[in-house]
Amino acid sequence: AVSVAVAVGFAFIVGYYGLPFVMSLYLQGPRGLSPLVTGAAFLPMMLVGAALTPYSPRLAGRLGPRRLIAGGLLLMTAGLAVIAVLPPAAPVWTLAGLMVLTGLAGPLVMPPVTAVLLDSIPGHQAGVASGVFNTSRQVGGALAVAVFGALLANRAMFLPGLRVSLLLAGSVTLAAAAATLLLKPSTPR
Repeated sequence: AVSVAVAVGFAFIVGYYGLPFVMSLYLQGPRGLSPLVTGAAFLPMMLVGAALTPYSPRLAGRLGPRRLIAGGLLLMTAGLAVIAVLPPAAPVWTLAGLMVLTGLAGPLVMPPVTAVLLDSIPGHQAGVASGVFNTSRQVGGALAVAVFGALLANRAMFLPGLRVSLLLAGSVTLAAAAATLLLKPSTPR
């Protein structure tokens, strides 16, 4: 459970940090949007995540954390993959709507995976487990920004780099969703 939680934390942040990184560069670069309009495009993603977060424990209690984590990762994977294959002229509202899938993944993945992690270790190891978990998340974010930044660095190859970045993030989140099968299923309440 600890290994899966650490892997899920890493993978989730690859997508959760990677998407805003590449999409903000795309929307302000090739699409020519202002920083304000670009930020507004991310607003639905953030608002949905913030609105759903208080209900995450209740959902985990009903569905079980494994289903919730896998479902959230699959939603994120779907959003990343669909955005990756959209035509370059897709309406901004379409992109904003698809980014909501990543926003939904936040409360579906992080609270339950944190609970799975902390429930699977003795209390005196909670600090160490939390430190390893948060380190894996930070490494995931740093690697996503570094790798995706390298893929976007060549202006002539920006759009192919964007697609590869999003598909790579989707592959990582899909692998993490598969890894949740290693978690013991819990009996929903």
